[in-house]
Amino acid sequence: MNEIRTELNERLESIRELLLESMALVATRVEDVTEVLLSRDVAGADRIILHDDEFDLIAQQIEENCIETLIREQPVASDLRTIVAAMHMNSDIERSGDLCANIAKAVGRLQGTQIDDKTRDLIVRMAEQAKVLFERSVEAYSGLDAELAQSIDELDDVLDDLHRDYIQTVIKEAKHGDMVPQQSLQLALIGRFYERIGDHAENLGERIRYIVDGWTPEREGAERARARASAAETGDAVASPPEDEEIRSRGLAVIDSISEERRIDATRRDFVANVSHELKTPVGAVVLLAETMVDANDEERSRLIEHLNQEALRMESIIDDLLELTRLEEFDAVSEPVVIDDAVMMAVDLAKGYADARNIEVAVVGLPSDTRVVGEMRQIVRALVNLIDNAARYSEPGSQVGVTVDPLVEAVDISVSDSGVGIARPELERIFERFYRVDRARSRETGGTGLGLSIVRHVADNHGGRILVDSKPGEGSTFTLQLPKSAAASDEEE
Repeated sequence: MNEIRTELNERLESIRELLLESMALVATRVEDVTEVLLSRDVAGADRIILHDDEFDLIAQQIEENCIETLIREQPVASDLRTIVAAMHMNSDIERSGDLCANIAKAVGRLQGTQIDDKTRDLIVRMAEQAKVLFERSVEAYSGLDAELAQSIDELDDVLDDLHRDYIQTVIKEAKHGDMVPQQSLQLALIGRFYERIGDHAENLGERIRYIVDGWTPEREGAERARARASAAETGDAVASPPEDEEIRSRGLAVIDSISEERRIDATRRDFVANVSHELKTPVGAVVLLAETMVDANDEERSRLIEHLNQEALRMESIIDDLLELTRLEEFDAVSEPVVIDDAVMMAVDLAKGYADARNIEVAVVGLPSDTRVVGEMRQIVRALVNLIDNAARYSEPGSQVGVTVDPLVEAVDISVSDSGVGIARPELERIFERFYRVDRARSRETGGTGLGLSIVRHVADNHGGRILVDSKPGEGSTFTLQLPKSAAASDEEE
């Protein structure tokens, strides 16, 4: 009998250790995912999503241990409470891990979104509180401290208050038209994910109390239900809850920006102002050069004509990019197969002239990839040409620009890397805006229009893909155009 009890204790201890490990992992993961969210570290977010299966592995081990203990051992009532509670706790921990992965998935969707300081502060505070909740759960479960476990409920109330303030802030931003509805909804969901992590921690506290003394909120609810049923049969009045007892309610907030028209008008005004500003410089230069040529001698006229031609080409580039953006915004989806290898080589050939002029080598890695996507060849080539041109513009003469094709399971990554000046983190949130330039002086010197990355983003959106960027000042940049594979290509690989 003692031998059986020893084996049972060993199994229960193994379950406890796995649960503690999993709880601690949630606390760490909440901190990690918040860091990548606020820094817009898409690569870091992808790593968190990839490692979400760590929770699945531990959860499976806990479940197998619980089932084997029930089948092979002879647990008494208190042991059964431990096992039942462990299975519930396992589910709450696993779902918390999934919520961390959901926050990580939002990082890519919020590329280009400007998060105001108050919203960022509330995200940090919600994350810190969620982490504290799980750390308190670890402490309470380690010592089977029912009083400590009960305090988790109060800590979760703090998180609920933070979440309420956060939602009000996001709604306020949406009403002001500072964000498009999709961005507002994404931010609202992030707050909800943090709140739900807190709810799961609160559940852990309840299960710990169940292990210690058998208390559950379900039992109290069941007793109230029996009292109401008995009162209905006898005609007696049912006692009301104390006046100071707070009755919790939950609701769903649906954010629908009613300022869409105002936002569109503001965007239109900004666009017209930006276009006017961008064209004013070359137009003014053309007028000045033309006036100067009237009284110039032959030698000066030749030099002025060269400058005049440069300014005319600059205006032509801006107008060409504006027309391209208009076409992209009015794009009707097409379903023609596009061979990625052909698109990459065509883009490299088109961009080679400018790169050669700056003595920059364009090196391609990953071909042949035999990868196909569904879309429009012209758009994909245009996006890649823009990325290669940008890399060449911001690289030093004599350096190398790398183009890498990396087929994934359901998508293909086409990355363009350089070892140029790099981009500071605060700038990364705005580089896909129209006419936004990190270095205006250098952009104008090299002939940039400020519309290239905006075009790339539209191409990615039109093809159901996304554009990712990883950059550090002084170390260069890597832009990755990620496009979903065609169904036929995926089937062939399988």
